[in-house]
Amino acid sequence: MNVFLLLKAGFSGFALSLGALMLVFYVVGAFLRVTERNFLRVFMLAGIASFVATYVFLHLKIAAYQESDAMLFLAGCVGGWLSGILSGLTHMKRLLLWLRR
Repeated sequence: MNVFLLLKAGFSGFALSLGALMLVFYVVGAFLRVTERNFLRVFMLAGIASFVATYVFLHLKIAAYQESDAMLFLAGCVGGWLSGILSGLTHMKRLLLWLRR
């Protein structure tokens, strides 16, 4: 088992997830002036955008790896993406609400 590949994939998924969350909250906040009451709606939109970004990243990267490494990369990236979503929903709520101003 290649631990460095797993860590690389996990960090990639985490960074893609939080990057897409921050970008969506910044863009929505700049153009639509969303209130704190609508946080979950905007977060769901940001979650879908981060899922699409992670899917495209995986689609491009998995072809470069062998079968066993590809499954490890997939598991690490999905785990990183999920941890990024949970982190964005719990710990980063203040930052995301600040970005929407």
